[in-house]
Amino acid sequence: FWASFWWAGYNSTMTINNIKFSETKVLNVNRYKSLLNEMTKDDSSKLNLYEISTLIESHPYIKVARVSRHYPSEIKIEIIERIPIAIVNMEPMIFLDENGFVLPDEGNIKNYNLPVMNNFNSEPELYPLGKITLSVKVKECIDLLSRIQTNYTDLYSNLSALEITSSNEIELILDEFASNLPTHIYLGNEEINARIDILKEFEAKLKPKKISDFSYLDMRYDNQIIVKRRHS
Repeated sequence: FWASFWWAGYNSTMTINNIKFSETKVLNVNRYKSLLNEMTKDDSSKLNLYEISTLIESHPYIKVARVSRHYPSEIKIEIIERIPIAIVNMEPMIFLDENGFVLPDEGNIKNYNLPVMNNFNSEPELYPLGKITLSVKVKECIDLLSRIQTNYTDLYSNLSALEITSSNEIELILDEFASNLPTHIYLGNEEINARIDILKEFEAKLKPKKISDFSYLDMRYDNQIIVKRRHS
């Protein structure tokens, strides 16, 4: 076995001339391929798989990279990307994934219809690229959005904004940009997950009506939901 590899190396048949990436969903695969240009331009036969993996995983959008070598001259790179679930309204705008990892806008922000997080601290040092945000409040709200995305998909798909009010309360806004008739949901700042569960149960009982039929729902009070119907 080792003699075969030695002989292949001696005859230059182990030179790597084919690098294959798995399919990508978030960014064009060429963004990741470009990371290898400097590493491979001189002598691709000396590629170190660990170095390749480390380099690929240094990209903010890469969650995991698996690099393997296939005889005689192929390297396969399988990647799992971080998927944005919200946009932080700051300059420049950034994405956050379900774990609060900070992802830059690489020209792909127009490809997503994601809830926008408004009125959060926009100090740049709180959002290190490729790392978890340092803002405690942002992390709390990302946890909330992740839970809504998983357990209450209808609400997440219609959610256009999550805002922090001046009194540090959470407000959800539905269809803010899709229509001139937004629905405001006031959640307060306590027992937020429980209130989301109550909202889901409330909407289930409303059918065929929806919570978007109301101009606002105020859930800041125990054991009640105060609503205002739209004017016809």
